[in-house]
Amino acid sequence: MRFRTAASLSVVLVGGMFATSFAGGALARWNLERGAVEIPIYTRMFFGIAAFCASFKVLLAIPIVAVLFTIAIFTSQAQRRR
Repeated sequence: MRFRTAASLSVVLVGGMFATSFAGGALARWNLERGAVEIPIYTRMFFGIAAFCASFKVLLAIPIVAVLFTIAIFTSQAQRRR
């Protein structure tokens, strides 16, 4: 894995966590304004994922970036040895 790939993946994963937490709030407001009596199961699942991302996005962002760049370091060193 190259460093550019690791940087791209970390931006996508961490950005996705932030976007999911924002989208969860928007979806919740939309359901409340619409007056939905029963929320579908896929929406409830998304709320759970959004709540997880909102709670742990700061705690998971640093390890995600660290793991991706560690993999990039080891794979780039293995490619240089060959």
